[in-house]
Amino acid sequence: MCLTIPAKVVEINENNKTAKIDSGGDVKEVNVSFILPLKIGDWILYVNDLAIKKISDDDAFELLRFLENNKTIDISKLSDKFQEIIKASNIRELTKDEIIYLLNTEGEEKEALFSEANVVRKTYIKDFICIHGIIEFSNYCKNNCSYCGLRRDNDGAVRYRMSVSEIIETALDAVHQKGYKLLVLQSGEDPFYTDDMLVDIVRGIKDGCKAFVLMSVGERGYECYKRMKEAGASGALFRFESSNPELFNKIHSDGGGANKNLGNRLEHLKFMKELGYYIATGSIIGLPGQTIEDLADDVLMMKKWANMISMGPFVPGKNTPFANEPHGDPEMNFKMIAVLRLIMKYARIPVVTALETLVGEDGRKRAFFAGANSLMFNLTPEKCRSDYRIYDNRFFDKNSIWEKYGLFKYEESYKMIEDNMLKELEKNKI
Repeated sequence: MCLTIPAKVVEINENNKTAKIDSGGDVKEVNVSFILPLKIGDWILYVNDLAIKKISDDDAFELLRFLENNKTIDISKLSDKFQEIIKASNIRELTKDEIIYLLNTEGEEKEALFSEANVVRKTYIKDFICIHGIIEFSNYCKNNCSYCGLRRDNDGAVRYRMSVSEIIETALDAVHQKGYKLLVLQSGEDPFYTDDMLVDIVRGIKDGCKAFVLMSVGERGYECYKRMKEAGASGALFRFESSNPELFNKIHSDGGGANKNLGNRLEHLKFMKELGYYIATGSIIGLPGQTIEDLADDVLMMKKWANMISMGPFVPGKNTPFANEPHGDPEMNFKMIAVLRLIMKYARIPVVTALETLVGEDGRKRAFFAGANSLMFNLTPEKCRSDYRIYDNRFFDKNSIWEKYGLFKYEESYKMIEDNMLKELEKNKI
C-alpha cells in the first residue's frame, strides 16, 4: 500500500460520504465512507479520491515534518549547462555525457538536482510512499560473490532455510494481519529449493490471499521463471549488479561459477520481460574499481530493463574478499536516485536497507527528497532475520508509524497497486 501526505478535513457534505480536504493548499473532494465518523479539522490519509485512514494530530505533524522539504535553491549559482540538462530531461532522453555531468554535481547544483527530482516525483506519482515487504527465506547460496556475506565459502555464516509451509504462512500473515499487498521472496541462490517447491510457494500464497509476489532467487533459468509466472508470480527482483562486464567478472571471479557472466544476467532480464514480469533491477554503487562512467551506463541499463529500481551502496561484508574495501558513497546513491527519477518518471525507487545502514533513518528522508518513493520492510521471522548477512550491522526499521499508516487492509488497495504497476509496465516497455 502507500503512505501519502496528510490532509485536513475542511468540509463534510450532507450525505456524510464525501468531504473536502486540504492537502498543502490543494483542496479536493474524496470518498470518506471507510473512515466515518468524521468531523471538520480531522486529519486523514487518502489515495486518489479515497480516504483510507484517520490519524491523530501528532502523527499528522510528524509525517508532514518527514515528507515536506523546505529547502530553497539559489538559482544564480546554477550553471547554464546544468539548467539546460534539467530542461532537456523533460522533453527527451538524456545522453550518457549529460548523466555523467549530473552525477558529478556538488554544492548548490547537487541540491538543485535533488529538488528537481523531488518535483518530478510529486508531479507524476504525487506524495505516495509505497510500502513493500520482504521475506528472506534462505541464506544458503551456491555462489561465491566477492562482496556478499552469504557467499558459499563463508564458514562464519549461520545458515538457515525456511520450509515451504513456513514461507507461505509468513506471507499470508503479512497480508491478512498487517495489510501488505506486495511481497518480495528472497534467498541466496539455493538449489535446495527445486522449481516445484518455488512454484508451490507462489501458488500457496496466491491461493491464500490477494497480493503481488516478486521472486528474488537468482539465475534459475527460463523454465523456472515461466512456471513461477504461470503460478501467479507478478515480478522478479534481479540485480544486474554492474553494466561493466570486466567489473562484473571481478566481483564474481572467486569461484563464482562458469555461468556467472553479465551476458547470462541480461538474458534472464530479457526473458523475464518477455514473460511479462514486473522487473526490479539495478546496480551496486561504489564497487571497488567502479567509475562514474560505469554508473552512467548503469543508469542507462536500468532505464532499459527496470520497472522498479533496485540499487544501493556497496557495504563490505565480513569474511569476504572485499571486507577491507571502503563502502560506497551515500551521496552518489542519492544522485543516482535523482537522475533516475528525472529519466524514469513513473518508476518505483525504493530506499534500500544498505543506504539506511550507512546513513540511518535520515538517509530515508534524504532519499525521498531526491526522488525515491518506496520502502521495503523486513518480514523475515525474528529467529532468522539477523542471519541474513549480506553485510553486517544491517539497519532494521523501528518506527511503527510506517506500517501503522502505510498499510491498508481493504481490497481497494490491491486494485490501486495493480493500476500503478500496469501504468509503470506500460511506461517502461522496451
